[in-house]
Amino acid sequence: MQRISDILDRKYKGFSRIIKVRNLWTEIAGEVLASHSEPVQIKGKTLWVLCDSPAWVQQVDILSLTLIPRIRQVAGTKIESIEARFAVKRDPVPRKKTKKAFARPDIDPADVERIPNPDLRNAVKKLIKG
Repeated sequence: MQRISDILDRKYKGFSRIIKVRNLWTEIAGEVLASHSEPVQIKGKTLWVLCDSPAWVQQVDILSLTLIPRIRQVAGTKIESIEARFAVKRDPVPRKKTKKAFARPDIDPADVERIPNPDLRNAVKKLIKG
């Protein structure tokens, strides 16, 4: 049986490598840097990292000589360079509020009293009361 990561790795070169780096990014970069940056792609031997401000882009650039050996050591992925870019994280598109699928039925109480089956009549009364 094949693992899905192996199939994706054959189709999209380097998929398993970036997943491994992403999963270990906090251990590689440290909690503070990892909370402001995100590895998104390995293209060739370059790791692309998105940061939430230009200051963190500069920090990744400064620390790249330290991060490259850590990536090799922790994730076992050979990287020769790191390219950091600033990107604004977009909020998800707000979804429209949907109406409730079930509303209290508009049933005349006199019609309920005419239901011959007592169990059904009681169930309908409970349904009307909510």
